[in-house]
Amino acid sequence: MNSQEKVSIRVDGTVLEVRSGTQLAAALMGEGIVAFRSSPCGDKRGVLCAMGSCYECRAMVDGHRLVRTCLVTVQDGMEITTERPLEKKLLPTVETTDIVEDETGVVVIGSGPAGLSAACVAAELGQDVLLIDESARPGGRIWAHRGQMPAVVRYWIDKADRAGVRRLQGATVIDGEVGWLEAASVISGARTRVRCQKIIVATGARERFLPFPGWTLPGVVGAGALQSLIKGGLDVKGKRYVIAGTGPLLLAVAAIAVSEGAEVILAEQASLLQRVPLAFSLLASPERMREVWQLWKTLRGVEKISSCWPVKAQGNQRVEKVYLKIGNVTRVEEVDGLAVGYGLIPETRVAQGLGCVLEKDGRVKVDRYQRTSVEGVLCAGEPTGIAGSEAALASGQIAGTVAAAGTPSFQLMQKLRRHRGWGIALERTHSLRPDLIRSVVEDVIVCRCEDVVSSSIRGVRSLRQARIQHRIGMGPCQGRVCMPILALGDTLEHDSVRPPWSTCPSPRTELSSTDGH
Repeated sequence: MNSQEKVSIRVDGTVLEVRSGTQLAAALMGEGIVAFRSSPCGDKRGVLCAMGSCYECRAMVDGHRLVRTCLVTVQDGMEITTERPLEKKLLPTVETTDIVEDETGVVVIGSGPAGLSAACVAAELGQDVLLIDESARPGGRIWAHRGQMPAVVRYWIDKADRAGVRRLQGATVIDGEVGWLEAASVISGARTRVRCQKIIVATGARERFLPFPGWTLPGVVGAGALQSLIKGGLDVKGKRYVIAGTGPLLLAVAAIAVSEGAEVILAEQASLLQRVPLAFSLLASPERMREVWQLWKTLRGVEKISSCWPVKAQGNQRVEKVYLKIGNVTRVEEVDGLAVGYGLIPETRVAQGLGCVLEKDGRVKVDRYQRTSVEGVLCAGEPTGIAGSEAALASGQIAGTVAAAGTPSFQLMQKLRRHRGWGIALERTHSLRPDLIRSVVEDVIVCRCEDVVSSSIRGVRSLRQARIQHRIGMGPCQGRVCMPILALGDTLEHDSVRPPWSTCPSPRTELSSTDGH
């Protein structure tokens, strides 16, 4: 079906005509629906991360609750109900689905650059490979696209198809250990259990958020989320955005927003002086120099502010104003949306669930061959450190080679080391300002799922205590948003409890209402 064709969906009883192939969350926002649910305190909430981590965009889809609309593309006849409080009556009898059994040699979790390259190499070396990913299409968030597929994405997808890689798209891994994994459909919750010999974890990264008054308003999204929504079909032409936070992702997001007709103000928390050393690192990579130059050409008409970050957002049911701190001055901007992100965090939950050891900085610990502390489990890409798509591709190829009992080339190993050096330089350049970390005020919401404010957890000594006493991290996102906030100051003790794998829809056929989560 052509992407310009229209399909009909029904949202809360109203029939809407939307573009075929559009991300459901983007389609709803394009129709002016920015609030998807109400918080426990009754506040309206909308999309935050647009990559399946925060669960803020959840809705009932075709009778299935807890569906993350950012992971689903629209289908003709789709029935969507935005989340409502649970009616005080017994839920109807439901039917569960049988578990589908599968078997393969290597399971790769994640279909971004690392996952695709790992799957391709392992399959080309004779392994039966199954690729599992939450998104409806391969490529991950970094290679997500709008319209024509980029050449690099097409290359790796075609390569995977020729090598015989099987794909299970739209499924999230919810349980497992060495030898088997269980995945569930992100829409229906239908289960698939896969027996395997090797596992390659390539789950990418998620955005880091810092709370401020008004950050829970619909229309306040992650920086990467805005990029994902635009690639998913959100029309931003004529809209005014502040894109704020830190890191090179801001440039990429601003560039795509501008290219799609948005008016953008770019606010970077790092100072110009702080970013000078990175310029010298660029001189060693002509390819990166060209990429940065292209970005800056696209953004030459965009206002760029250094040493600046949002301290408040205001609006009636959605964001309308953003307050920016610039030195001792606060500047107010009227906006249609605010995109804010403070770098990326390795997504390690699956690796931790499998028992893999982490480094002190939160990365999955791997050796030079991408092997984890667990025999039979390898890890590639950003779970092992944030270093960009080139590093992800190289580490994926190494992991795929090792999973197939091969030996990676010296050149490939050298390439990975070089790209990881670039990642370290980026991290140093865009480290968070201490005054930004200290700016969390006492009445700001920290846990979006449970509406827990920072003042209520004063005196808490550990992340475990925060969970038990205040339900922080106990909602649908299972701490993916709030726990990094609490851990940022390094004042709370960490616990050794493995995090839950994932929250997913129940495999049920008939449901008439949603619950509070």
